[in-house]
Parts: sequence; C-alpha cells; structure tokens
Amino acid sequence: MKYFWTHKDNIPEGMGYGQFSFKHLMWLILTIIFVVGVVFLYGQLEVSSRITLLRSIGATLIIIDIIKMILIYRSDVVFLEYLPLELCSFAAYFIVCDSILVGNDIFPELLLTMFLPAAIMAILFPTTSTLPAINFYTIHQFLYHGLIIAYVMARYINLEIPLTYPGVWKGILQIILLATVIYIIDTVFNKNFMFLRDTYDNPLLNVIWKLTGGGIKYTGGLVCFCIIMIHVFFAIFKLIELLILH
Repeated sequence: MKYFWTHKDNIPEGMGYGQFSFKHLMWLILTIIFVVGVVFLYGQLEVSSRITLLRSIGATLIIIDIIKMILIYRSDVVFLEYLPLELCSFAAYFIVCDSILVGNDIFPELLLTMFLPAAIMAILFPTTSTLPAINFYTIHQFLYHGLIIAYVMARYINLEIPLTYPGVWKGILQIILLATVIYIIDTVFNKNFMFLRDTYDNPLLNVIWKLTGGGIKYTGGLVCFCIIMIHVFFAIFKLIELLILH
C-alpha cells in the first residue's frame, strides 16, 4: 500500500502489474463481472429506475474523475499534461448528456460505435500497467472504463441503442472533428491529449507508430485505426443484434 496514491510519473521501475500479466487478467475478469452485473440489473429495472441508474453512472464518472484530478494537482507532476481531454473523458461527458436527455437520438449510437471500442481498448492496453495492481490510478482506470462499458452495454443489450451504418459514419465524422480540435490544442500547447502526437509507450500505439513512421503519419494512422475498429465493432454488434437480441 506504500505506493497506493503514487502517480505513474513518480513510481519506481519494476513496480507495475504488467501488460496481460496475471494481475492484469484479474482486473479484466473483475471488470467483466462488474459489467455483466450492471447489465443484468438494468434489465430487471422499471423505466424510472433505469434512468436513475444511468444518471448515477454518469455522476460517478464525473466524481471519480474530479477526485483523480485533485490528486494529480496535489502530486509532483505537470498538472496540465493530464487534463480530462482524452477520448474516454469525452465519453463520460456524452454519457452524462445522454442520461439527462434519455430518448435522444444524438448520443446513443455514438457511444456504441466510438466510445465503447475506445473503453474496451483502454482496459486491454491500460496506461497504468507500470503501476502496482492496487493503486488508486489503476483502480480508476478499470472502474472508469468499466462504467463506460457497462452503461453502453446495458442500453445496447436492452435494445435502447439503434445500430445503423449511416450512424457509423456519423460517428466517424464526429471523431475526426473532435480529433482535429484536440490536435490543434496539442500542437499549439505542445501536449498529447488523445495520444495524437505520441504513444506514451502504449504497446498498441507503438505498433501504429512503427508502421507509420511517427509524426503526422502516426496521427493519420491512429485515426485510420479508429475508423477500422469502429467498423469491426459495428460488424460484431450487428451480428449479436441479428443472431441473439432479435
């Protein structure tokens, strides 16, 4: 517990739980159990209780991120490097909006085609792998993204999210627009939000960097990878929808 509150920038080498290690797999299993539990619970609730659960998830995402930002601010790290401007940070903002505007047709499909794949990738290739398995930021990583996955899957499994191919391209255009805005911010202020300019040694992003050669080509390759993954997940979810949910 000595390093429970320690940020990854201040952790000694060799303290991490490692990529796809036993401890990482245990976190993945716990996240899956949590997601399944939320999806099952959601399916048993009345409409009003479902709305309460959705809004509770949205509120929890914001609260635990505020706690994280306070801890980062009080740590010996560069606070501006860790502003909540990552892709899954936007997922939390959109989830809050979606939970407030239940029945809207703006956010649900976008959550399914863009933010759910991002959250899944975030727990498969966590940025906290250099930290101990029992560390605040590790717990935050899996709880935060687990909540995003649980929110979207609960609505999807209960047929509350439409899934159309035009919606896929709507999501792609939105992610390109968002990435463009964040890339401009990254360039002007020399930052790396949404990993658009650097991999931060993430194993998956390192592959894209090596394939593209880095620089602006890496940014383009990352966007192309996101577009491909959106299509892959669309195909998976469409098959689930056709074979299981109907």
